Amino acid sequence: ELFRYLDKLKPGDEIILSTGARDFVYKVTGTRIVEPTEVSVMDPTPRATITLISCYPYLIDTERIVVSGELVDS
Repeated sequence: ELFRYLDKLKPGDEIILSTGARDFVYKVTGTRIVEPTEVSVMDPTPRATITLISCYPYLIDTERIVVSGELVDS
């Protein structure tokens, strides 16, 4: 249930990704709901970003929630 509360994230919130070797800190820049066929949300970006994608609403697979963030510290 790692992504259970993705819909609670809002711009400015921190996402911390730990790899064991180091931590990466991202700031949420936006959240949107898309169709499952909207694969452009996985396109490469020119900057260091994170994209979290999960089914939406929770436990239903009719749409996807996409949370985007930008790297602020690594």
